[in-house]
Amino acid sequence: MNKTDKPEIEDINPDTQPQTDKKQHESDVPQEKETKPCTENSDSELNRLRQDNDRLKQEIDDLKDLYQRVLAEYANYKRRTEQEKEQLSEYIKSETIKALLPAIDNLERAIEAPPGDEYKTGVDMTIRQLMELLSEQGLETIMPIGEDFNPEIHHAVMREDAKEVKPETVTEVFQKGYKLGKRLLRPAMVKVAN
Repeated sequence: MNKTDKPEIEDINPDTQPQTDKKQHESDVPQEKETKPCTENSDSELNRLRQDNDRLKQEIDDLKDLYQRVLAEYANYKRRTEQEKEQLSEYIKSETIKALLPAIDNLERAIEAPPGDEYKTGVDMTIRQLMELLSEQGLETIMPIGEDFNPEIHHAVMREDAKEVKPETVTEVFQKGYKLGKRLLRPAMVKVAN
């Protein structure tokens, strides 16, 4: 080649390029996707969503209505229960007082009676009558002389040195205790041996 000679320049024609280069070039350029009109699909989807929305609104309304009904029924139940409790309480009070009236009558007769043995017998009978009535209602007397001291049902107010009994034994009862079923109404007031 001479300096004066020009190098030959190849004429590049895109049509004459090898196929691999053309494919490579096409893959580098983003292609536009064809968009199909989807109005039919979107309309049906929108209608379906509206129907679901209406159905859910109806379910919410139904649940609100049910909730309001249950709330009203509960308020009525609570009111009825309170009324029944009051009526039951009044009934129990009246029946207890009615059962005590004969004992009160006997005490009034004892006051009118002249002093003497008959007076004492009348008061004793009235006390027994009251205790029988209360026992029928479930009252139990706690009279623990000679028993072991139990702080759950006894109230120790004194202690004494007693050689004839073992320690922690109740030697005297100052005031009887009472239980109603399993409930302690009043502990027995006692003296306990050391």
